[in-house]
Amino acid sequence: MPVYLAGAQPSTGRAYGALGEKVLLAAVFLAPYTTWRVMSDILFTASDVLFCLGALIFLASRRMTIRPLGDFTPIWFLGLAMLLTGLLIGSVVNGDPTRWIIVAVQYAFAFALVPMLMNAVTREMAIRQAKAALAGVVVMELFGISVYYRLSGSYEAAKRFGPEFITGEHRLGAFMADANWNAAVITMTVPLIFYLQRRRHIGMVYAVGSLAILLVALLFTGSFTGFSATVASVGLFFLVSGSARSIRLIVALVAIGGALIASGVALPTAFEKRVVGALQNQDLSQAGTYSGRLDLVKEAWTIIDETSVVGIGADQYRAVSRAHAPVHNIFLLLWAEGGLMAMLGWIAMILVPAALAIRMIVRDRLTAGLGLAVFTSFLIFSIAAPHMYSRSWVVPLFATTALLLTSQARMRRRGIPLLDVPPTRMDQPALQ
Repeated sequence: MPVYLAGAQPSTGRAYGALGEKVLLAAVFLAPYTTWRVMSDILFTASDVLFCLGALIFLASRRMTIRPLGDFTPIWFLGLAMLLTGLLIGSVVNGDPTRWIIVAVQYAFAFALVPMLMNAVTREMAIRQAKAALAGVVVMELFGISVYYRLSGSYEAAKRFGPEFITGEHRLGAFMADANWNAAVITMTVPLIFYLQRRRHIGMVYAVGSLAILLVALLFTGSFTGFSATVASVGLFFLVSGSARSIRLIVALVAIGGALIASGVALPTAFEKRVVGALQNQDLSQAGTYSGRLDLVKEAWTIIDETSVVGIGADQYRAVSRAHAPVHNIFLLLWAEGGLMAMLGWIAMILVPAALAIRMIVRDRLTAGLGLAVFTSFLIFSIAAPHMYSRSWVVPLFATTALLLTSQARMRRRGIPLLDVPPTRMDQPALQ
């Protein structure tokens, strides 16, 4: 159960809290729109502005939680401190302390401020957050698919909507400005559909429509990692949750997909080339830029031989890399830039959401399944991504931890060992 900043909440505080919740929901909705920035060269988006405004309102209403990850909060903040300290040491000794300040602010914003806001909520608000996160991605992907069809996948014509809205390889990046990261946000959002529909927070028609939109958008991203992570996370969700009823969504989607294929609709070219080809030939070298990323990983191993204690400093990897690009593996990147301390801090942090989900398995398998599914997607992409402080990465993760924490608090308060039961009135009480 979250612990809030000391002080009573008068009626004005409750009014501020209600306003803060609306601002927070808007921030969550806009989290994947990373090209909507205050300044084009700085990662500070419209969503970030709303998160900052929400933080001010929550502080005024004394709603900011100081325990955003429940019992695991000390481990979470210790891991974040290790990550930032490792990068600081490397930046002072070998790199650029100014770059450390920028990177540290980004990580602190994403992994301290955002969870302190998103996890300082009631059960009802946690559900609304999850629905807002889902809606934001669905709307973005629906718009992206419409633009793709309208412009016939043209890279040049799509520039009016932002950089890399459609990539040069005719892949859908949407407002994420990167097809792979667009696939990542889709992958982490898909399990929310099954969870919300199973708990009856969204209807079957909305669930089927949302799932269809996200999976079609996933095809347009042409991301092998996104496709693999989606299959793995959805499979894990069903395995852990044991929720056979949600299979109706899959059956409905398969029927729709079968009808489309029978009508002669072709798969997107990028998906056929990057995903279908790699699967048919059982050759990962055909999976897009796999070979190039593997070369970066091999290079990273030569760099970390000399950076186990003191790294090369925040954002310095591209300066020493032969390819002038960061390795797309956050574990190796942090190891190179911040030494073992930074990498171990990251590991400590990302294991916390997994621990929260595992602890829920014996009492609420559905919520536990959601937690493990989203964590799996996040983990898979962390092996294929550089720095992950963009809020588009963390919002689906914290929307899930909010559901885990409020579900746990509800059961502790009621003393009920909940085991995947249909929702009742006990789903709704607010935390006091």
